[in-house]
Amino acid sequence: MRFHPVILAGGRGERFWPLSRRARPKQLLPLLSDRPMVADTLERLRGLASPKDAWIITSRELRTAVRVAVPSVPRERVIGEPVGKNTAPAVALAAWWLRGMGADAVAVILPSDHRVEPASRFREDLAAAGRVALERRAIVVLGIPPTRPDTGYGYIEAGDPVAAGSEFRGVVAFREKPDAETAVRYVEDGRHLWNAGIFVFAPEVMLEEIRTHAPDIAALLSDLPERPGRGTDAALERYYAAAPWISIDYAVMERTRRAVVARAGFAWDDLGSWAALESQGAKDAHGNVVHGRALLEDSSGVIAYSDGGLVAGIGVKDLVIVHTGDVTLVCPRDRAQEVRALVERIKKEKDADALL
Repeated sequence: MRFHPVILAGGRGERFWPLSRRARPKQLLPLLSDRPMVADTLERLRGLASPKDAWIITSRELRTAVRVAVPSVPRERVIGEPVGKNTAPAVALAAWWLRGMGADAVAVILPSDHRVEPASRFREDLAAAGRVALERRAIVVLGIPPTRPDTGYGYIEAGDPVAAGSEFRGVVAFREKPDAETAVRYVEDGRHLWNAGIFVFAPEVMLEEIRTHAPDIAALLSDLPERPGRGTDAALERYYAAAPWISIDYAVMERTRRAVVARAGFAWDDLGSWAALESQGAKDAHGNVVHGRALLEDSSGVIAYSDGGLVAGIGVKDLVIVHTGDVTLVCPRDRAQEVRALVERIKKEKDADALL
């Protein structure tokens, strides 16, 4: 069994503004270690997959920066999308280029900017998923046991075991982000898992399902080169211009009968906002989490991040404080999700390019 990681790294990470910028979005920030998050994603696969077998799909504007962040991945396998069209065109592209890699080839679709630990259990779960994907010709999705009734995640309803005694189950349905009451019911019934966007499959199996359920995307693939190389950028221009904007969940996973869900045994967080850092860093005696230089006096529950210079606070509570060279953000911790709305407002300002 040979794993081929496909890391999706094209997001903008706007909820991590002002540290996250167009030229250096969330996946290129050292939020979990001293490495960019995309490098952390690759590193946690060590021992399961070689960087030489990895692919990274990002935006054309970020391609050079991603290559610098993960120099162990072959340059031609860092693919720059000319325009983002959600995940289905990217997954189809990867499956197309991975087809014919051998009967033991397993593709793993991974977001580039999530927290996953411990890495050893993550690798164990992926290895088990890969075996099931090959043996059953299935598309395995890793489901995260919910720790709270979160309305910001999609859910997967697990059905019966695929075989007696198996921990892998058939998928009854993919559920959209629920309202608060429904989310509570999902957590209580024990059948629903968070959809982390991690998929494991044989490339040919995914291509078969794309041909069946997303024929408009499948029809575009034959115009692509057999492998990336000379002429790839022009071919990608044509492909993405014609491809629909659609997620792999809508295009395939909600329609296929080959979906199998595995209950993940690792801790996971999508790091959706600055508030998520509360659980990532070491807290002081007052529940403060500090990255960089910060001096907090008579303060509690503060997330302070300095990208140069000193953050100082007196008598503050439950705040996010982020300082960069040209912007300082201050907001209540429970309103950190609203940073994206602030970014949308900034886009209308005259000096928007300098701030974004």
